[in-house]
Amino acid sequence: MPAKRKYQSQAQVEHPIMSGMLPVDRAVAVYYRQSSMKQVGNISTDMQQIDLPRYVASLGWSEDEIILIDEDEGVSGAKRIDERKGMSRLFDLIITGRIGSVVAQAEDRLFRDETQIQVNVFIDACVKNNVRVITPFFKYNFADKHEGPYHRLLFRMRAEQAADFLNSYVRGRLVAAKERMMLLGMWMGGNINLGFMVDNRKYLPSGIPNPNWRKFEPFEPCAKVVVELFNTFVSFGGNLRKTLAHVYENGPHFPDFDDPEFQRNVPPGYICDKPMRMLKRGGVYCPSRMAMVNMMTNAVYIGHWMHKDRVVQWNNHPAIVSEELFYRAFNYLSPYTLTGEPNLDYAPPFYRERSKEDRDEAKPIYKGLIGTYHEGEWRQAAACWSPGMKAYAYSTKRNDLATNQHTLWSRRCDYFDQVITEMMHNKLRETFDPKVWDNVLASTGEDFDTERRSLTTQKATVIQKMQAIVTNFSYAHTPSLLQALEQDYRQYEQEEIRLQNKLAALERRAQRREALIQLARQAEKVLANWHQMNLKDQRTVAHAFIVRIVVTPTGKHRVADVEIQWRDESTNKFVLPYRADKWTLWIPEEVERLTELLERQATQVEMAQALPKRNWRAIRIKIYEITGTRSFHIAPKVIRDEETYAAYLERLERKEKSQRHTGSARWQESEMNKLDEMLTSGATQLEIAAALPYRSWQAIRRRIILLRGPGFVIPESGHLEDGETYEAYLSREPSVAGTMAFRAEGSLEQRRRY
Repeated sequence: MPAKRKYQSQAQVEHPIMSGMLPVDRAVAVYYRQSSMKQVGNISTDMQQIDLPRYVASLGWSEDEIILIDEDEGVSGAKRIDERKGMSRLFDLIITGRIGSVVAQAEDRLFRDETQIQVNVFIDACVKNNVRVITPFFKYNFADKHEGPYHRLLFRMRAEQAADFLNSYVRGRLVAAKERMMLLGMWMGGNINLGFMVDNRKYLPSGIPNPNWRKFEPFEPCAKVVVELFNTFVSFGGNLRKTLAHVYENGPHFPDFDDPEFQRNVPPGYICDKPMRMLKRGGVYCPSRMAMVNMMTNAVYIGHWMHKDRVVQWNNHPAIVSEELFYRAFNYLSPYTLTGEPNLDYAPPFYRERSKEDRDEAKPIYKGLIGTYHEGEWRQAAACWSPGMKAYAYSTKRNDLATNQHTLWSRRCDYFDQVITEMMHNKLRETFDPKVWDNVLASTGEDFDTERRSLTTQKATVIQKMQAIVTNFSYAHTPSLLQALEQDYRQYEQEEIRLQNKLAALERRAQRREALIQLARQAEKVLANWHQMNLKDQRTVAHAFIVRIVVTPTGKHRVADVEIQWRDESTNKFVLPYRADKWTLWIPEEVERLTELLERQATQVEMAQALPKRNWRAIRIKIYEITGTRSFHIAPKVIRDEETYAAYLERLERKEKSQRHTGSARWQESEMNKLDEMLTSGATQLEIAAALPYRSWQAIRRRIILLRGPGFVIPESGHLEDGETYEAYLSREPSVAGTMAFRAEGSLEQRRRY
């Protein structure tokens, strides 16, 4: 009896994508690469960045599903996967299954790998994640059961052809021919040194070959400027800064390269172009600092031809500058002769031997976070050793149109770091949002995971290929095949070692960051261990909490406003003085407290009491900064400039002790206010005397007459004699001391405790 046919459910039937169909339901990545920055912007750029996305859209993908990867501008295709930012991102999209296809203009945009190791790693990742590779000329499906082997072979072959083209044609023929001609003293493209033009006449008018073809000739409008520059530099004794400033202000200046008349001065058959990196400064063309150094040390100006920093042709073309003038300038700048030997005539205008052994001062903690907005652009602050201050200092500089540097601001690192650290610790103790901090840590961890995932996948593929080569050894019998397999195995082995080293370094970085993250999550431990951390760990914690520290100078020799931008999107501001050896930096809480006191017109004593660590001079200067004027006055002014609140109380106590029994001490405003309040409330004689224990009743009575007149009646009078103080009364009547509370609002001791 024949077997019964067994039908499967429709849910179990798989419908594989046919080789001609594209997975338009999954995202697609469009990869763009140019080998050098010179190629960026050419026709290939338009084809890859404009035409290719349109081609992808025509295949059925929506615009939202197209991911453009354009980080590899000016990056060679011969570099490995993890050495290219864009390719690393593409590889991670493949191995995580976030895309279904990769589109490139051609196979050589993806790889020019001579060893084919990177190509095989890429193919293996595409196979395991069912990712197609598409070019305008072919659609690869490496995972297809039937056509996959052919597609993999074809892709490898075209990638190998791309590498061979780079090696054989570009390097072997074009570069070699160019190299040979340059060694013969011939110009082969690129910048033409200022003052020269190139004789591009291959044949002379008589028809004979031109012996000076592609060699330099002086171009008089620029050559005379070069000679004047040499003379100016020598006249200033080799001082570059003074030379550049003088040239910018007084000349000589090069002709306007943008003027059409300039090209008309170039003889027919000659080439003279504007240098690619030369810019107008203040409407004139003058050299930058680096261009001036290169000019003063370039042997091309005395007729010698240089290639790769070596003179390869002596007396190759006519000179512009005399040897005597050239060597006078040359000896200011070059410690080596034209033949590479030590220059015995080297005499720089100023040189000081500086040793790092005496740099025991605190290193800058917040390097890389501090900067200034100047003319709308962010300028990072440098952290350098200052020989004058004998300390590290943060500074931000700008260049003028003559490329001379000017300092925008400069502050010592030690006291700057001190206040930032104090504010960061306060932030940890009080207000830092833990949710935002956790998000920052999570994003940091994702970077490690992405790199680890990419390196691990590459290493697994390399090991797999090594095992395949070992298996192939048993089938190889000819010496040539065995040699080829051995060479392939060695290349894969070197790649495995490289990947293993990168993974080990990554794990060390991850462990270090994880330890710091755990430390940062527990703010108290950060605070407790801060001074035990090394500089690198302190910087890591600082970068984790702070986005940017913006310094805005408000005066050349005064102060600067500083804003700390935290990761939780909050900010703190404080004022940084010019010097800190005689200053204690004001923290934002102190400034806010003083501002509030000013707004409610507090007395001098109240201000000093609210800021007990500040003397009145410091408070007064800070008030000038807050109000923006020096016309601030306060009365009564009972605290001296050099006194803090505690020093004021001590002085007052000494004065009152010396005058305690005379009652002649000067009345304070607070005593007057207190007495007025008690008279209004109907206080008795003993209550008033208790509030002013060092004043005799006679002195109190006189003050009452001034306030209320001679007819004012004090309730329950007659207990104290005219010259008697409250303390003297208690000595005379000790029984009263036990029954009546001692009112001591006027007591100096209690005021000090408060």
